[in-house]
Amino acid sequence: MKKKTFRITGLLVLLIAIFGLAACGSNETVTLQGEEMGQQQEITLEAKGDEVQSMAAEMTIPYALIGVESKEEAESMDEMLQSEFEEANEADGVEVELTYEEEEFVVAINIDLTTAGPEELNTLGFGIDEDAFDEEDLSLEKMVSELEDNGLEVVEEE
Repeated sequence: MKKKTFRITGLLVLLIAIFGLAACGSNETVTLQGEEMGQQQEITLEAKGDEVQSMAAEMTIPYALIGVESKEEAESMDEMLQSEFEEANEADGVEVELTYEEEEFVVAINIDLTTAGPEELNTLGFGIDEDAFDEEDLSLEKMVSELEDNGLEVVEEE
């Protein structure tokens, strides 16, 4: 009887430990939004545990901010606007896409942080020092805190 109770207790402890470890390695998504100089910004961070795996940023920019009056005029400048992001699109783990709406254009940036390193991120204007590019500096908690310090607010956490 004692052996059976001991085995059941051991099994329960093992299950609790497994579920605890699974929770530590679980995926988490945090979305932040804000406005700066007339631009709407939304950034979504995906993390495994506390380590950020990817970042998706979407900036909505009214045509008036770039001195254009219409969607058609902005589309006629597409080649020039695309060239601004050409180097970033060639970087590993980075994808930039422009779309044109009626009154604004949208810049969508997707970064796979398991592939992209400091060099790739610097092509987008992120001044990330290679020495700072480690797990601690890419922690979800730290990145959310820094984005909040820059005026963004958390709107969704999963």
